[in-house]
Amino acid sequence: MQSEEEAWIPDPGESTAYEQNVLYRTNKIAEYVHGNWLDYGCADGGYAAGLLHVGAQHVTGVDVDPDRVAMAAARGLERADFQTIDGDQLPFEDNTFDGAFVNEVMEHVKDEAAVLSELRRVLRPDGLLIVMSPNRWFPFEGHGIQVGNWKSTRPTPLVPWLPRRVSQPMMEARNYWPHELEDLVRSAGFVLERTGFVWPVFERYDWLPERVGNWYRVRVTRFDELPVLRRLGVSTMIVARAGAK
Repeated sequence: MQSEEEAWIPDPGESTAYEQNVLYRTNKIAEYVHGNWLDYGCADGGYAAGLLHVGAQHVTGVDVDPDRVAMAAARGLERADFQTIDGDQLPFEDNTFDGAFVNEVMEHVKDEAAVLSELRRVLRPDGLLIVMSPNRWFPFEGHGIQVGNWKSTRPTPLVPWLPRRVSQPMMEARNYWPHELEDLVRSAGFVLERTGFVWPVFERYDWLPERVGNWYRVRVTRFDELPVLRRLGVSTMIVARAGAK
């Protein structure tokens, strides 16, 4: 019988690299970004451009999808390169990068522990890991669900709050309580520095009136810092250091 991890077939997910979302997310981490960075799960390169904009001297993007890597390379970004990877192994020497950005990727990989171990290997001593992944406190499942032959690609309310044994079989990707994501990162040998929350930017939702969307986006950074309310963010953000190896 297959274990849950062996049976897990990850969905590749969609790029969230819309202009305002990239600005919002990379500005949240700008104070940490300098030197040589790895964009793990780079998709079409939108966040690689964002990392360069906020302070990275060089960005290497990797993804399992060669078409996405080709799209990223076609951007022609100076001080960036992109590679296709196969599985968990990274084609880099130990202690290569000053930081690694893992944005809405961990929930899609087959083996989270193997990915985090490999990221720690390629980070320099005291290198930074920044992970953003779905937060189960957010009351909508954004990756879509499937129950039998019925499938929905629209945000589905309350699914993240169901017991995992009920919700996971219908979901296209994982989600995490904040402490679960912290435990994953800590168990890979990282030292946690900060846990925060990322709010949705609602940049491409046709059901949201344009005037309301514009009003909200101007104020989104206020919402994601409000006590209690901020915990309802769409994603949890973990900032950690590689620690002693």
